Amino acid sequence: MRLRQIEVFYAIMSTGSLRRAAEVLHVSQPAASKVLRYAEQSLGFALFERTGGRLVPTREALIMLPHVNTIFEKVSDLKRLTENLRYARDGHAISIGCVPSLGLSVVPRVIQRYHATHPGNELTIDTLHGPEIVSRILNHDLDLGIVFGTYEKQGLTASHIAEVPLVLIDQNCTKGPVALEDIDPARYIGLSENDPTARLLDMAWEEAGLSAVPVVRVRTHYMAAELVRLGGGCAIVDGLTALHHPGLPPPLPLKPPLGMACTVLFRADYALSHISQDILTLLKEEIKRDLAALPTL
Repeated sequence: MRLRQIEVFYAIMSTGSLRRAAEVLHVSQPAASKVLRYAEQSLGFALFERTGGRLVPTREALIMLPHVNTIFEKVSDLKRLTENLRYARDGHAISIGCVPSLGLSVVPRVIQRYHATHPGNELTIDTLHGPEIVSRILNHDLDLGIVFGTYEKQGLTASHIAEVPLVLIDQNCTKGPVALEDIDPARYIGLSENDPTARLLDMAWEEAGLSAVPVVRVRTHYMAAELVRLGGGCAIVDGLTALHHPGLPPPLPLKPPLGMACTVLFRADYALSHISQDILTLLKEEIKRDLAALPTL
């Protein structure tokens, strides 16, 4: 089948009629019918049965549909790729994805500093979770990703920029460092099991011979911190979240200390642009400033 024939077949399957398919493709109904007839002739079997003025898919058409769906997913990916290459690769634009904790603390200051000295450059920022950031970098939707944890994936370069300490925030505890066994499991607010911090903590609990099943699990450090602020329990979060979330008790270090890598991700087949390099320099400066401001750590 030629691509145009596949388009007509896909449009009919999607809309349920030849008339609506022709409208979607911006062609006349006779023209769409002609393409369909040629497709069936080249295939040697019917794709639709004409019943009461309606087109009913044949068994062969239903078998073909998943494969055609895959083709159009690839076409959609290609379209998005060409749009990204057209509008975002001219040397004066950058798109960044960052995890929510950094999007609510360090990254806005980085962007503000950069934009103050480069007002003509276009910056796009998305707050996403780590796996989404990886997927969008590989799909050319993002230039840079800023995440917690490490990501080993083909086609991706990961650059470690800082080690961010994990801290306990607890309205009922004022002195640190705090050992895991001293944390009340009945009040413990945990992170989603897919979060790299949660995986690190699970290993730490296990090494300590403990088992902590959180009373509540949340997807972001920010939400865990907000629940602590409201008196919902205690949580272990990254130090940057603890520093910038208003109304929290002072963050307390853990015993033994635990830290989470802050990592910048980008495509392995691209050299960092000068904009990306400038952003990366500012990011390191801002994280270093925040880590120095963490009390008692």
